[in-house]
Amino acid sequence: MTVDTTVPAYDFQILGPLRVCSEATPLSLPAPHPRMILAVLLLHNGELVPEARLLEQVWGHGTGSTTALRTAVSRLRAWLRERVGPVARVEHADGGYRLLLPDRLVDAARFRAAMAADVETADPHLRLTTLMAALDQWRGPVLDGAPDGVRQDSAARALDDDHAACLRRLALLAVPARVPELVLPRIRALARMRPFDEPLHTRLIELYAACGRPAEALMEYERLRSRLADELGIAPSADAQRAYLAVLNQDPPDMTGGSVPLPPSGGTAPERPPGDGWGHPVVPHQIPADVAGFTGREKQTAALLDHLGGPPTGRGPAATPIAAVTGPPGVGKTALAVHAAQRLAPVYPDGLLYADLRGSGSAPEPPIRVLGRFLRAFGVPGAAVPDDPAECAALYRSLTNDRRVLIVLDDAEGEAQVRPLLPASPSCGVIVTGRPRLVGVGGVRIVDLDRLDTDHAVELLAAVIGHERVNAEPEAATELVRLCDRLPLAVRICGARLAARPRWPLARLAAALREEDRRLDELSVADLDVRDALRQGYARLRPDVRQTLERLARRGPDEFTVGTVAAAYGLTSAAAEEHLEALVDLWLVTADVDHSGRPCYRMDDLTRLFVLRPG
Repeated sequence: MTVDTTVPAYDFQILGPLRVCSEATPLSLPAPHPRMILAVLLLHNGELVPEARLLEQVWGHGTGSTTALRTAVSRLRAWLRERVGPVARVEHADGGYRLLLPDRLVDAARFRAAMAADVETADPHLRLTTLMAALDQWRGPVLDGAPDGVRQDSAARALDDDHAACLRRLALLAVPARVPELVLPRIRALARMRPFDEPLHTRLIELYAACGRPAEALMEYERLRSRLADELGIAPSADAQRAYLAVLNQDPPDMTGGSVPLPPSGGTAPERPPGDGWGHPVVPHQIPADVAGFTGREKQTAALLDHLGGPPTGRGPAATPIAAVTGPPGVGKTALAVHAAQRLAPVYPDGLLYADLRGSGSAPEPPIRVLGRFLRAFGVPGAAVPDDPAECAALYRSLTNDRRVLIVLDDAEGEAQVRPLLPASPSCGVIVTGRPRLVGVGGVRIVDLDRLDTDHAVELLAAVIGHERVNAEPEAATELVRLCDRLPLAVRICGARLAARPRWPLARLAAALREEDRRLDELSVADLDVRDALRQGYARLRPDVRQTLERLARRGPDEFTVGTVAAAYGLTSAAAEEHLEALVDLWLVTADVDHSGRPCYRMDDLTRLFVLRPG
């Protein structure tokens, strides 16, 4: 069958706003009621339309009359005689009206003829030409702008469905033909008007992917999934899920279902052009190198490996495993997270992501910036990263869904900063470090870090400067780590200074640290500085809490209770407890129990010295 693509002398158009043309020039249409009668009769060209149906659709329920209908039909007949002559006429029969008009003069009939021709041919090139010719008949939704009674006619809905079917067929041909961009704008526009047409949205996902726009393909799937879940309570079809997984795996779309492969005339398919979005999956590995001489955290490491190292149970919905490593500044939270992440790397073959959230500083990282870096790490082009935070987070969740990805979020400010960065899949894992305990994140496993015991602190010093020097001065080594409060950051600083001066005895540095006025000055090397680590928490204190901390520092190294703080500084018990808990949250004081089991608090020497001399 050959499709006639010539423009007829008279053209009655309903695939868009109602329009009648003569020699391609639009004619002025009759009054509203005759015009809408013409619209309904064109939908059913050659078929009898009952009077009652015309009254219902054109005038509305119970508002028209037979007399008004006959008057409007009479005016329509007069308009047809005057404007188009004998090519179109309206006849009355059996209680209804019928429009008699050659099908070639109606765009809807020409569209359906082209659709039928597509079914009859196996030539993929001819199919593309035929379907594009069919689409050329469309200017918008059927009878766009007409009253709802007309637009909701079953014939109008059937034409809209055929339009979507035509685009779906064309999409299946366009990808193997290497012309997906030819169809993308049309199918995208129609998909917005048909939000629950899963096959249409599936084709749109495949077209985005074939055009080298995987981020938009994933976003399209995420919007479809959310819409179906929220509005209908169902999951996307298997076809839509296959298209989504193909994008995640960076496989070319499988476009063979119902379509004919379209190689060029030479018979062999060309290589895929560069930049079309396909290739080997990107597997990011962003975790920093493990810390040399890592020691003394066997229990905490085992807790992280146990919590994050197992596969998903597969017994229904499960939460993403999340661990939060907390502790005072300089205690080695990042070192533990990195050490555990490197051990967990074989369990997460789809990627290791890392972000310094700078939560303890004055300018924490906004989640949208971190998400952008994560998406680009997965190969999403920068221009395709959404600007909207919600869309960016949704795309991130889509990319990590059903993948084994470990995310390390270092130095978090709190729950609000962390939540957008959490994947939704139980196959992923998350390690968060920071001073807050993140109790507001559901299901989090909290791993508390305290200072090293003396033996492990000495072992850490030996890992930096060598066991020979430590073994030569064991008492000085023990004194050094004690003066460092067994804080890993301070011990590493001492080690770095001694390693830079191999002739220095350990006792020399220990003597310098004994002088409280100099101790914090000595605990600084290169970009490592104990005072800086302590300053970050101190700067976040309210003025009244800071005043309490300063009074406690002047009090000395003794333990104290809520009662002693309240009595000594003129606070109520409630206010004293609030101040102390705020200091505990920032790890500037430590909660403990005294010899009789009663709650008490203490401040470590380095913190006390910093508060007295913040520098």
